[in-house]
Amino acid sequence: MKCIDSHAHLVHNHKGFHEIADSGEFEEIWLMDLSGYTLGGIELATQEEVLQAVKDHPQVVYAYGHLDFSKGVEEIDRLKDAGFCGLKPYKPQTNWNDQRYYPFYARAEELDMPILFHTGMAVSAGSWKERSAGGFGPDGMRPGYLGGIAEAFPLLRIIGGHLGYPWFDETVQNIYYYKNIVHDISGYRHPEQLMEFIKNLDRLSHDGTDRMFNDKFFFATDQFYGLEQENERALKLKNFWTLFFEVSLSVYCRWGKPEEAEKFFYTNAYDFRNKKGVWENNKK
Repeated sequence: MKCIDSHAHLVHNHKGFHEIADSGEFEEIWLMDLSGYTLGGIELATQEEVLQAVKDHPQVVYAYGHLDFSKGVEEIDRLKDAGFCGLKPYKPQTNWNDQRYYPFYARAEELDMPILFHTGMAVSAGSWKERSAGGFGPDGMRPGYLGGIAEAFPLLRIIGGHLGYPWFDETVQNIYYYKNIVHDISGYRHPEQLMEFIKNLDRLSHDGTDRMFNDKFFFATDQFYGLEQENERALKLKNFWTLFFEVSLSVYCRWGKPEEAEKFFYTNAYDFRNKKGVWENNKK
């Protein structure tokens, strides 16, 4: 089955990423640039390294540029001109829906650059003494904050990175009410979390599009490509979710059937990136 990894990262001085990108395991890999960050002791790639990966693997690798709110709105134009197709902010000093950030969202909407917002718990990015930029902890990244952004900027395509644990109920409201919010499922593997996810997939959204919940979730790994163990884990995650759909969900649930599973693994993300389906009619 075709598959898009809609949320991943690249490490500094990466090894083995080119083999993954050329392997055919993923039709597309969307790299989130967080240059300047060290997460869990792993130094992430520079902007130049991320953009080089895009050049080395055209129509396979796509990149979201790190949106640093301290650099001014004009940074969005620079990122677009550099070759990034979307934006990836991280650890805001306040909350995602703080109106001081609205000029950034307005410009992203004007340029049709989707934004992937981290939602929920987050790995440590260093103490106050180790870095001065951005905020600390997950409080400012609750998924519920995305609703205000979606309402204020209805043409802005929004991805909630992860499913917002421990605030999954807020993620459900995002999917239910806002047609311009989707979520990737990376980092969501605990048995209890999976049950919460499963029981919501068959719901009908109330966002004016008649989409089911399973039309609004993307497969993703959130792995740090370029480390051997991370490369291997990405492939294991693809296999895990593939078998989960084939062996279990296809037996008991409508959306586990191949034509429905393909949405989760490929079509939902493909249509989002190419502005097909509901995204073509976003102005209506």
